[in-house]
Amino acid sequence: MSKRGSSELECFVLGLVWQLGPISAYDVRAHMRRSPSTQWSGSAGAIYPLMSRLHRRHWLAATRESVGRRRRTRYRITAAGRRALRAWIGPPFSPDVMTVSYDPLRSRARFLGALSPRERQRWIQGAEAALHHIEALIRTWHDEHARGSDGFRALLTIHGQLETRARRAWLRRVAEFVAS
Repeated sequence: MSKRGSSELECFVLGLVWQLGPISAYDVRAHMRRSPSTQWSGSAGAIYPLMSRLHRRHWLAATRESVGRRRRTRYRITAAGRRALRAWIGPPFSPDVMTVSYDPLRSRARFLGALSPRERQRWIQGAEAALHHIEALIRTWHDEHARGSDGFRALLTIHGQLETRARRAWLRRVAEFVAS
């Protein structure tokens, strides 16, 4: 949580509006859904009300426009929103920011003892294939979003690449342990 009681998702979306705006809630949602990261919920049920809350806090300004027969709202960050974004970026960092990364694969590995040896091998093979797929998604994301940016977006995909390499190295250790 930031100092103002905002969620990580709210501040992340605020940052996306700063970086990509002016932008509609639909486009924020689409951007998040295309991401190789599953950290954030890009569901319509989360994004539309979230952006309305940020607008009510005066962190976002809204402009209504017509697109064909449809109307949409495009948002841009306000000065108050930039202050909130900078406060969230930090420092200081709250303890929940400096933690071990969320990894559902690691969570499942904790319980591999519940599987038969054959099921464990299939689990490892499935995890290897999934990580290979994620690497390809990260490369595609980098090509589409990081090139030509201010450089900070490229650092995000580099983080994704390094994290995936670390997960593959860890998975090799899991495979060695299971094989022993």
